[in-house]
Amino acid sequence: MKKTALALLCLLLAVCICSCGSSGEVSRLGFSGASNMALLKSLDGKQVELPGYMATISPVNGEFIYLMNLPYQSCPFCVPNTTQLSNTIAVYAKKGSRFDFTDRAVKITGKLEIGDYEDEFGYEYNYRIVNAKAQVLELKDLSGDYAIWTRLSQDGVVSEIYSMFDFLHFVCQWSDYYLNMTDENGEVEQVPMWPGDVVNLLNEPAPYGYAAENAADYFSSLISRVNAVSAEKLSDLTKLLSECEQLKNEALAEIENENYRYNQITDSYRQNNYDSLYEKWHDLYARYTVDFMERWEL
Repeated sequence: MKKTALALLCLLLAVCICSCGSSGEVSRLGFSGASNMALLKSLDGKQVELPGYMATISPVNGEFIYLMNLPYQSCPFCVPNTTQLSNTIAVYAKKGSRFDFTDRAVKITGKLEIGDYEDEFGYEYNYRIVNAKAQVLELKDLSGDYAIWTRLSQDGVVSEIYSMFDFLHFVCQWSDYYLNMTDENGEVEQVPMWPGDVVNLLNEPAPYGYAAENAADYFSSLISRVNAVSAEKLSDLTKLLSECEQLKNEALAEIENENYRYNQITDSYRQNNYDSLYEKWHDLYARYTVDFMERWEL
């Protein structure tokens, strides 16, 4: 796993309108824009505000929430095969206060903090908002594409696409994955994945395998669901999904043609085109999380 490159995919907040010249002023933030940590560090400790939606997995006691730019999501989005948040921001309430969950859009106001954080769910992030409050936004305050965005979210296709990228990462980088094996003493150890293990998982039903994602009609079904929302306004997404299917076929052909090598010292396999497949996956994932997801900012 190229952790340095993957970390760049964890979308950082970009400043849309900055007005931090004096005490008490608030900078308006958003999910969109280029990843610019230097810009964020300039706002460390200052008041910010941004709109979004509460993930339903947010702690039931309301001490903190995961803020996302999509409604009706059950859990935070992460860079595949990591615990790094992506398109998700941890927001902590003021001491002694609690957030009441709502599926409506909210405006969060609080202090931006930069650092290295890991919460009780094991999610990791290098920025968060603290001492925050939430204000429910009215429909009139939302963008004109809100209906399309809501339909896309309610259908569950956005969450499914993130699962698809997990699957795509697996077929492109399977030599980075491990299996848990139990020895004769009952102890569990991790062993490198072999080509035969990959084939087995591709035919294994969920929750342990990828039989559903490997089905012949999987990508065409995703594209049909997107087109049912808006074939015109979501044409860039359907094009991206078609390219993902092409990459899946390329990665599977590598396995079928035995385009990998065995390392006797580590007793493991490595794909001959490992780097090339990763770069192609990385490009598609970045186009989804940045080019597509950022377009729907509230």
